[in-house]
Amino acid sequence: MSTATGKAYERYAWIIFFVYGLLPVMIAPIHLLSGLPPDPPSPEGMTGLTLAAMDAQIPGILGYISSISVQLFNFMLAMGVLVMAIAAVPYRKGEKWAWYAFWILPINVVIQLANSRGGFLWQLDLAFIFVLLAGLFMPYRKFFPRQQGT
Repeated sequence: MSTATGKAYERYAWIIFFVYGLLPVMIAPIHLLSGLPPDPPSPEGMTGLTLAAMDAQIPGILGYISSISVQLFNFMLAMGVLVMAIAAVPYRKGEKWAWYAFWILPINVVIQLANSRGGFLWQLDLAFIFVLLAGLFMPYRKFFPRQQGT
């Protein structure tokens, strides 16, 4: 099906995934350039100790936590670019593989929500699940058109 035909919500559903990829592309460089540990600091939530207390007990732990944070934001940046590229070209064109591949996004958010333990911004994860599912189901007929009479 051509992108010039079809309903508007079918034609523009790709924007949901493009914006979803754009968010980490905008956020990751800020954290990478700041050099600060993650906020809210996951290590504090998991251990019950402040970062300063952890550093006092285990010298060098702040460098280790910082390196994990850098790896996380590098991954976020790369995945954001990849999601944007898939959304802008193959998903927008209606290629089935892109529709199947994007199922990993709501699944990832469900796993993230399950592991959040009710922590910081779990409501945002919950909202993203529904937004991403809408991005998958709105253009369903674009990817899987009804079969003409046999």
